[in-house]
Amino acid sequence: MLMDMLGIFIGFCAIMLLFSLLVTAVVHGAQAALNLRLKNLKNVIEAFFHQVDFLSQDLVDSLLTKIDQRAPEHVYATALPVKLPGNTIKLTSIRQQELVDIIHRAHELSIEQREQLAQKVHYHFDILEELMCQRFKQWMHQISIATAFLICFSFQLNCFSILNDLNEDSYYRAQAANLGSELIVQSDNEQLDNGQTNRDLTHHMQTLNFEITPDEWRDYYFSFEVSTFTHWLGVIFSSILISLGAPFWFNRLKDLISLRDKLSPSKNNK
Repeated sequence: MLMDMLGIFIGFCAIMLLFSLLVTAVVHGAQAALNLRLKNLKNVIEAFFHQVDFLSQDLVDSLLTKIDQRAPEHVYATALPVKLPGNTIKLTSIRQQELVDIIHRAHELSIEQREQLAQKVHYHFDILEELMCQRFKQWMHQISIATAFLICFSFQLNCFSILNDLNEDSYYRAQAANLGSELIVQSDNEQLDNGQTNRDLTHHMQTLNFEITPDEWRDYYFSFEVSTFTHWLGVIFSSILISLGAPFWFNRLKDLISLRDKLSPSKNNK
């Protein structure tokens, strides 16, 4: 009985980890494509510049352009040496001295204004860095929750149904538990967030019968039945659980597998 319960929890954590990895891959891809780190950097610095009385919008835009143009002009993101959107390298962080140097090279400002602005940067830069970090984390968390919901909706991922299937179907439970063991082994040789390729994720999902079936959405989500409410509730709860992140589920999975191995009768008999 205890081993069956452990098998259910291991299988559930493995599935949550699998979809957390998918969310992580999608979010990282979106973040890189939209250059959110650079946008966050420029937004925080722009808000700081707007608090300086002698900086007009034109001067602020000029300084932000200089920040944007720090990377070498002919360094590309891909092997294709062509200036295309998304194919240029943009530096997404800035050191205090870099920002001060940009200000000192801003000849649109007087020498006195440059010195005053540089002093403000020296005084407030630690706060600006903290704001950039916190704001970017909030962005990623919000995007992760939205992405998790879209993925759960698309796959009809219902945590209540998953627990029920793991409880009633021993073969499905064994498959999910094997997936958990595979993910633990793979983590020894590669990073959890980046090591899983799209092919790996697709293979694991197909093995556990997770598919996107739009033709079933109408009956699953929009029929006038009591079960429709539990479907939505299960998807929402699944979204929240998945948005906890791959590291959280990896650690839970690792702890449960370790406990299972310690309680395994075959090991106790040795």
